[in-house]
Amino acid sequence: MVAPGRALYIEGRPTDAIYALRSGSIKEVVTRPSGTESVLQVALAGEVIGLAGLFGADSKTSAIALTETHLCRLSRTSLERLATEAPRVGMELLRLLAARVNATQEILSALFEQTALARVATFVLDISSRLQRAGLDGSRFRLAVSRRDIASYLGLTIETVSRCMTELGRLGAIDVSAKNLHVLDSTDLRLIADSVTG
Repeated sequence: MVAPGRALYIEGRPTDAIYALRSGSIKEVVTRPSGTESVLQVALAGEVIGLAGLFGADSKTSAIALTETHLCRLSRTSLERLATEAPRVGMELLRLLAARVNATQEILSALFEQTALARVATFVLDISSRLQRAGLDGSRFRLAVSRRDIASYLGLTIETVSRCMTELGRLGAIDVSAKNLHVLDSTDLRLIADSVTG
């Protein structure tokens, strides 16, 4: 178990494992030369974090628990043995790596093409669909990620994220009360997410 605010692994230190989240959420961050922290991803229950640990190098990122998080640690040695004994494990690891690359490409595309409102809508839809894939409620959930972290992840300011959340609420797509978020109309949310800059 990792308590909120505690680091699972730290940038610049050796790592030789990956972690499967059973519950909770973790943000993966990198420190820029300016000293500011940028959020690269948010991992949820049912997902894996620390794939760089497969290569046994110093970690390029830090992983910090957003909520109380229960997880399973799999060392590189254990994974190598599993992949040899059960080839499907190796294929699953390749799938996870491919999914991570695709997610990164989608975010980069969003940063260049989407309006601020569309980026926030895309973020909400992404969290919702990932929770559903894990067998959890994707329509009503507690948004453990702070506005600051969302802003960092989406390349926006905190004020813009707050304005966009308010606008999505005004449009009837979501309802936000403190950190509790309710997706009211996923179809409208998808239409907003699909809008691009002119």
